[in-house]
Parts: sequence; structure tokens; C-alpha cells
Amino acid sequence: MKKLGLLVLLFITAHVARCQTAAALLPDSVQAFLDKSLTLLETYSLERSTVNWPQLRQTVQQKAQGAQSVRGLLPIYPFVFEQLKDDHGWLTYKGKTYKWRNTARPAYSNTAVKAALAKKPGVLVKMLPGNVGYVQLPGINAGGSLQAMRDAAKVVQDSLCRFNPNKATAWIIDLRLNDGGAMAPMLAGIAPIIGDGYLGGFVDKDGNPDQQWYLKQGNFYMDTLQVTTLQNRCPAKRTDKPVAVLLSGLTASSGEIVAISLKGRPNTRFFGEPTYGATTANESYKISGTAYLTVAGTQETDRNKVVYRTNVAPDVLISGGDNFADFSQDVKVAAALKWLRTTRKASRTH
Repeated sequence: MKKLGLLVLLFITAHVARCQTAAALLPDSVQAFLDKSLTLLETYSLERSTVNWPQLRQTVQQKAQGAQSVRGLLPIYPFVFEQLKDDHGWLTYKGKTYKWRNTARPAYSNTAVKAALAKKPGVLVKMLPGNVGYVQLPGINAGGSLQAMRDAAKVVQDSLCRFNPNKATAWIIDLRLNDGGAMAPMLAGIAPIIGDGYLGGFVDKDGNPDQQWYLKQGNFYMDTLQVTTLQNRCPAKRTDKPVAVLLSGLTASSGEIVAISLKGRPNTRFFGEPTYGATTANESYKISGTAYLTVAGTQETDRNKVVYRTNVAPDVLISGGDNFADFSQDVKVAAALKWLRTTRKASRTH
């Protein structure tokens, strides 16, 4: 009987040891990092209600076994974002980003747009035939600080002021190379063209309003917070001139916000390709140190409260035909110019 009791004791001890190994505790700092990440996603993610959180937490905990530092958790984050169908959010850790690459997105085949974007274009303002002003507005990475956004807005406005917006009878705003960044300097920068007023906002998954954005006296406001501090040194006499907007499949994120802000504006028409489809708004939350979790938490609406769930569609679909070196050979620019001529003639007859 003593031998049997000893065998039972050894069996129980071995079983407990195996269980402890299988569910080995993570270091406190690592567990805290993981828990905070999941809590932020469960609280703020746009698709949080589509996930079984107890099950996901259990799966993530199993994947995390053996991690002795935060670095050991990093491969888990693309998996977590995939469960939330969030290919717009990411984890930033020590200067690197970890996100889900949605392979279901069709490959973008417009080589002219891809090549032009690869050259990291800047703001370009020029006059086209028929006194049509042209603004190439690429993505603006303002670094996230308030002062950086204000400086970037000034760069865009200075480009317009050197041109003098009053010389143009109509405008083309080219967003084909706008792959995102900071929305405030983009919209404040082109305020002399599009004018003041309510432009759009964010809503939660149930359509409830979140933050709203405006232009007031040429400056960008998020709700009542004034973000930019432009002096509007070249105020336009008219901000109701016709505007043609050019889109590509690489117009993304804040580039799409600029497009959405122009949707519903009178005498405004969109030409080109459907946009990339990052029409969710991101918010960044600090986890620890320099680690931040950026979460897609809201959707975007235009001035007429239309929600953009997938992408921004052009009014006139034109695939390809882009020529950034010679606008006279650019099919999208040509279509925009033709419409602007027709619009101006119609307005003169009324």
C-alpha cells in the first residue's frame, strides 16, 4: 500500500508539473503589455462585436507561451488584427510596425501611379489650359505633433499663395498620389479653394456621431479644437468655383478623408479609380514606453452624413491613362478639363 501511495503521489506531482509548464506564466511586464493591448482592442475596435473575446484571449495566451519579453509577443499582433479584419491598424514597437497584410485585396496594377508615388512627390500648383488651376496634393506625413501639422498646412497654403487662387476659374485637385498622413494640413492648405464650413465627421459602428471636422476662416477644426493657425494671406474672392477631383487606387486613408470632405460639395465631380479603401479612422493608444497600438475605431461620413464603409467611388470611372510627366496626355486630366469647360458654359447661360 505504501508503494501504491508513492506511485499516486508521483503521478499527481508529475501531472501538476506538466500543467504548470503548459500554462507557464509570462513575466509580469509581458503579461501586462498583452492584456492592455487586448483590452484596448476590445474597447475601441470598429469590429469588436464580431469577435468572441474569451476565446480570442485564450488563443492569444496560448500563442504567447514562452515569450520572455515584449519582442516575443510581436508575431501575435498580425493575427489579432486579422481576427478584427483591421488592415488599417497596427502596433508600433521600437520604431517598427506590426500589422495584418490583407492578401484578399486585389493587387493594384496601375504602374504609372505606383511609379509616380515611389518618387515621393511634393505639392504642385500650376495653371492648365482654360485658366484651370491644378493642385497635386500628395500624402503629408506631419509627424503627429501639432506644430508639425501647422507647418505642413503652411507649405500647402504658400504654394497656393504663390500662384494666386483668384486667377483660376475652376480647379483640379489631384489626389491620385495621396496615400494618407495628416488630414488637417491637407484640408486647411486647400481652404482658399474649397471654402469654410462643415466637411464631414466620424461615426461609430452604430452610426452615432463622434468627432466632426470643419474649416473656419481657413483653418482646420476638429469639433471646437483649432488645429491649424494659418493667416490666410491670399484669401480667395470666390470659393464656389467648380472642382474636379482625381482619384486612384492608391488614394488612401487621409487622402480618402480629403476626397470624402469634397463629396456633396456643389459643382464637384470625381474622376478616376475607386480609392484604396482605408475609410476607417485610426486612434493611437500608448501601451508603454514608445509602444503604441493604433486601432481603426470609427468610420467616415461626408457633409451629407453618407457613411463610406469601403472606399470612395468616382463619378466617372477611368482606369489607367495617367501621365504625370505630360498632363496633355493624361486621360483623367483631359476628362476633368472637358467637364469643367461644360460646367462653366452651363453656369454662364443661367
